[in-house]
Amino acid sequence: MGGDLTPVQLLLVGAIIILFLTLTVLFVIKSRHKKPSLPDVDAIISALIKENIESIDYQRNKLVIKVRRAKDVDLEALKATGAIGINVVGNKIKFYYEENNETIYQSLKQVEGND
Repeated sequence: MGGDLTPVQLLLVGAIIILFLTLTVLFVIKSRHKKPSLPDVDAIISALIKENIESIDYQRNKLVIKVRRAKDVDLEALKATGAIGINVVGNKIKFYYEENNETIYQSLKQVEGND
């Protein structure tokens, strides 16, 4: 009976399996409840170039920034802030983030108001 486990060995294997499953479940729960961090508003303003911004609006969960010269906007830097769905339509830059778009909009408006 070389392959049989003793009751103590079975208990130990069971405890290890239960511990592994518990840690896995805790990791999954913790990773689901991570609060997304807001992007750096200064980095957004820098990508858009503060002096280039004419207005900041919020439409249908998107940020709409009217700029003087769209070609001066650093779209790669804007993308690096986490912006997705970036569209340039004339002199408007439209984009959004996965979450907290309205909060980001409010933060941008505060910076805009501090000229």
